[in-house]
Amino acid sequence: MDIAETPPHANFDPDFATPSQWVGMYRAYGLQIVPGKMPVKGGTWKTPALASWTEFQENLIPQATIDRWYSPGGEHASRQNMGIITGRCSGNVFVVDLDDQKGPDAQAWWHGLIELHNNGMDLETVEQRTGGGGRQKLFRAPMDWVAPTNKTVIHIDIRGQGGFAMMPGSIHESGRCYEWLAGCAPWEMPITSAPEWLLEAVDTLIARHGSRPRTKKTASPGTEKSVFGTRIIEGRESYMRDMIWRVVLEWYRECPIGPPPAAASASKRDEAWTVYEGCVGTRIAEEGLSNADGLERENRGYSMFANKWRREMKHWGSPKMMAAAKHNPKPAAEAEPKIDPATGQPLPLILTSAEFLAGYTPPAYLVDGMIQRGYLYSLTARTGHGKTAVALYMAQCIARGQMMHGCKVLPGTVLVLAGENPDDVRARFFVLGKAYGFDPSTCKIRWIPGVKHLPTELDRIRREVADIDDLVLVLVDTAAAYFPGTETNSNSEQGAYARLLRELTFLKGKPAVIALSHPVKNAARDNLLPMGGSAFLNEVDGNLTLWSGNDRQTTLHWQGKFRGPEFDPVTFEMVEAHCDAVKDEAGRLLPSVVAKPMSGAEVALSEDAAEKDEDALLRVVHAMPMASWGSLADRLGWKRRKVQTVLERLVRDKLVTKKRNKKYVISDNGKDVLGV
Repeated sequence: MDIAETPPHANFDPDFATPSQWVGMYRAYGLQIVPGKMPVKGGTWKTPALASWTEFQENLIPQATIDRWYSPGGEHASRQNMGIITGRCSGNVFVVDLDDQKGPDAQAWWHGLIELHNNGMDLETVEQRTGGGGRQKLFRAPMDWVAPTNKTVIHIDIRGQGGFAMMPGSIHESGRCYEWLAGCAPWEMPITSAPEWLLEAVDTLIARHGSRPRTKKTASPGTEKSVFGTRIIEGRESYMRDMIWRVVLEWYRECPIGPPPAAASASKRDEAWTVYEGCVGTRIAEEGLSNADGLERENRGYSMFANKWRREMKHWGSPKMMAAAKHNPKPAAEAEPKIDPATGQPLPLILTSAEFLAGYTPPAYLVDGMIQRGYLYSLTARTGHGKTAVALYMAQCIARGQMMHGCKVLPGTVLVLAGENPDDVRARFFVLGKAYGFDPSTCKIRWIPGVKHLPTELDRIRREVADIDDLVLVLVDTAAAYFPGTETNSNSEQGAYARLLRELTFLKGKPAVIALSHPVKNAARDNLLPMGGSAFLNEVDGNLTLWSGNDRQTTLHWQGKFRGPEFDPVTFEMVEAHCDAVKDEAGRLLPSVVAKPMSGAEVALSEDAAEKDEDALLRVVHAMPMASWGSLADRLGWKRRKVQTVLERLVRDKLVTKKRNKKYVISDNGKDVLGV
């Protein structure tokens, strides 16, 4: 018999439900239901009727176990009492137990909270009236907050990770039943996600009023030894607080952008917890009790650690953290003295001219006369001006050892961080292979598809790159996609991000790094600076640029900053191409664009053709003032896209003037060009 086969709410009647039907209902809502002890007058009975339930605190119990307990004739088929294990096994559900019947404190605490944070309105969630007369509210916590389990002296109990709460279907020693409040049963409303203010209130409640377990004194509780040395017994909460602050602060110093994603934060938190747990000890001397479990029972364990970590991470980038990060008490590492190759002796701090000149290192070019190894570049262009097409052309030239627009290259492996649109890059690379006659599946290019959080993944990239013997280039597509900060207009975040990208130049092989960048707002041909402005530009070695003068070609040059000898502009033709591997679901070929180098003669011919197009359109605009794009295209026999591109050039050169509704008239300068 599978108890959960039928939807429990379909025919569920709490007045006549059997224990197995109650159990099926609770499991259907993701709650870890287990058999509970029957009441004992004046005794301890509000616990699972199991020898141990530690094994059930992480994941839902297998259905086979439930069947063994509650199928007809099962071990607990006739047992009325049951309860849930709270915490991760129940989807991070926790219980706020308000014992109103024991005094006014619990009610005053709750009413004070909702008055302060929720305009006096109670939080609507699943809620029961216990057999003893109290109230229990169920909430769902975020997965990065570990709900504590603790009793307080003001009659408010929190049942969190590893806790247990009796559920309706059960009977109390008073003879009264546990009951869901009208309209507040699990089948009548969802368990509400706890608001941030409630999580903070629970943490504060436990810190101020939480109970401490009784402990047995040992001969010397402060001298227990472990692999970490003497365990700390006194001042553990202060040690925890200070340790978390130090770890988070150092992490922020490494990369003051963020905050990091939840998965990275959880990983860092657990690393810090391992160190903390090894350095502190529990006061509870109980045979078979682990140090971690003892700390948890004392409210000095993982639950408190995780919640303090969460609160500290909320202050990431706060003025307090920024100020503390600037003051680094750690002394700067003393650089190793440079060695004079002639004598083998360390060089002095103050050098002679001869010693200074002897340290000259000639540039190591990846693309001869253009791009140097170990340098960080931005490649800035507006959308549609060929960033990805030119970058992939460059990548395949280097990976295949082919000349790049007539320049020699250093052959080697290329790493591409394809973050902005991996599927588009895949399609482009298929088409590029067809256009240049190579098999893209065997090309010496490595890929990291999808956006990753670079501050977190950098160490992993270093480890995996260690197996590549000839890495010479890293392409980042795009800088905006991998930006880990929260404010793109922040100078400090943009500067820190550029320094983070520079870390890629220190990978094995000292590769050049080119970050494809969107330009600043309203960028023009003479204003192609990368997004982030001067803060980003100051940290790179050069800002390469692409500008498309028409829809069929784009020119590679530099602007704003370029370390090393200057190079002449080089132009590429943007050619539409296809490949049998790139089709839509209907089997139709999808067009793509590849970059192909243009010689000086080809550029001159292209410029002549562009000028003739401009003259032709200028004459038509003069003859048909305020005509639409469609009318101009029909008159010339052009596609509308070509009309738009040529009009943009004429407007830029102030030969025509744009009016409303995409209408244009010839300017006085345009008339002078035509001689009219």
